[in-house]
Amino acid sequence: MVKNLVLYDKIYNVHKESEKKEISIRYLKYLNELAQSFSNTKIRIKKLRQFDNRFEVLIAGPEEVFISNMLKKKIGTVIEFDKVKIGDVYKGVMVDVGKVGFGIFVDCAILNPKVDVLLNLYDLRTQLSKGRGVPITQIISAYDFIDQFPVHVKITSIDKEKEQIQGVLDNKTLKIYEKLIKENLEGVFMSGETKGQLKKALVRRGHFRDIASIVRYGFLENIVILRENTTAPGIIADIGKHLKNCKLSAIRPERIKKLFFL
Repeated sequence: MVKNLVLYDKIYNVHKESEKKEISIRYLKYLNELAQSFSNTKIRIKKLRQFDNRFEVLIAGPEEVFISNMLKKKIGTVIEFDKVKIGDVYKGVMVDVGKVGFGIFVDCAILNPKVDVLLNLYDLRTQLSKGRGVPITQIISAYDFIDQFPVHVKITSIDKEKEQIQGVLDNKTLKIYEKLIKENLEGVFMSGETKGQLKKALVRRGHFRDIASIVRYGFLENIVILRENTTAPGIIADIGKHLKNCKLSAIRPERIKKLFFL
């Protein structure tokens, strides 16, 4: 029996047919690397769905159930709205950052209907500015949040009639900021390219020794944790021109700390 999955990763900055073909080849290579120990089971890309830009894949072979579960765990899949429960934790990316004053929306791949999870301003203040009554614009500026910024979200309320969902940032996300603030380390978020291309840009510009770790959140979303005394703006200025169509933002503990004492 062939397993059919729609994977969580969203593909963007791809418009031409040649670009779609190239990204499909690269994504299939990525999937095969994850499943390389199971050569008797094949993964095939069925299509890149037009309405949400996510890959639908087919898995066939003796280990299809195992590989399907592995991809669900490592990458994630789309979620039906009626299957979402309070207390569930999902990974997602911020969307339309700064367009509303009452919070930030997160795309967690919830469909039928498509619903983005709202992180309301009150909870963001509680979690990110020690409860201080700052406007959403200051929180966004201090953390340099941009579209596609990856977070883990814990669901706190669901209104099925209004088709609305609210959540808060999960500890998986908060612990990263706690680590950076405690150890005074800066970070760079990149969206729009793969981890492999990011590494190439860092090596090309002689920055690989400045990197403590690279955390991959999605196929096109990565956060680079920098070594002590390495600044995020400096790295961004140097590698930005080598990462076509990418967006980068700086995670800076000193700027975040100032938000706590406004």
